[in-house]
Amino acid sequence: MTGASAPGKALLCGEYAVLDGAPAVVAAVDRRVRVAWTDERIAMSPEVEATLRRAQVEVGAAGRALRVDATDLHQDRIKLGLGSSAAAAAAAAGAVFASHGHDLADWTTLQRLFACALEGHSSIAPQGSGVDVAASTFGGFLRFERNDERVDTRRLEVPSELHIRLIWTGQAARTSELVKKVKELQREDPSRYGACSARLAELSARFASAFCNGNAPGVVAEAAEYCAAMKALGDAAGAPILEARLE
Repeated sequence: MTGASAPGKALLCGEYAVLDGAPAVVAAVDRRVRVAWTDERIAMSPEVEATLRRAQVEVGAAGRALRVDATDLHQDRIKLGLGSSAAAAAAAAGAVFASHGHDLADWTTLQRLFACALEGHSSIAPQGSGVDVAASTFGGFLRFERNDERVDTRRLEVPSELHIRLIWTGQAARTSELVKKVKELQREDPSRYGACSARLAELSARFASAFCNGNAPGVVAEAAEYCAAMKALGDAAGAPILEARLE
C-alpha cells in the first residue's frame, strides 16, 4: 500500500478577501508534505484523522494510520506559511484514494478528493475558505472562489512575461490569530471593515482578471495596490497582517 504527497501553497492575491467570496489566485509550490501508511498506533493531527475518516467513507477502508512528514514546509523548525496542515489533509485523502486505485491526475477524482480534504481540514480551520486545500489538491496555478458551499476552481496559465519569486521574511505568522482580529473588527466596526473588505475584493478581482488575461504588468500593479489595502486592513484591525519590513 502506497502513501502520497501534496504540495504547499502560496496565495498570490486574495488573502482575507477570499473569506468574503472574492476570487483569489493561488499557486502550489515545489515543497511537499509526504504521508506513508503504518500499522503502528500513532497519534495523528486532527485534520489528518478527520480527512482519513471522510475519505474512507467516500471510497472505502484503507490503512490504520498515516505517518506525516512536513519538514519540507519548515525552515529551522519554523513554519514557512505554505499551508502544511492543508497539504497534510490533501495528502491523507490522496493516500486513501490511491490505495483504491483511483487516478490522482483525473480532475473528477481530484474534486472528490478535495471535498474530503476540505472537510477534514475544517476540523481545525472552520472559518477558512479552503483555498490552501485547493492548491494542495489540484496543484499548479488556480483561480479560486467560494460563495457559501459553492466552490469554483479553475486552472490558470502564468502570464508569459510574469516572473514570480517568493521571499521568506524569517518571521512566522499565525493566520488564525490574524483572522480573529479581522473578525473582531467586522463585529465592532462593520462600516470600517466593510470599506476595507470592499477595496480588497475589488483589487482581488482585478488581479485575477489580469492574471487570467495574461497581463503581467497589470498583475504587478494590482499586487502593489493589494499590498497597500492589506496594510490598511491590518491597521484597522490592529493586526500585523503586513510584515513591517515589506511596507
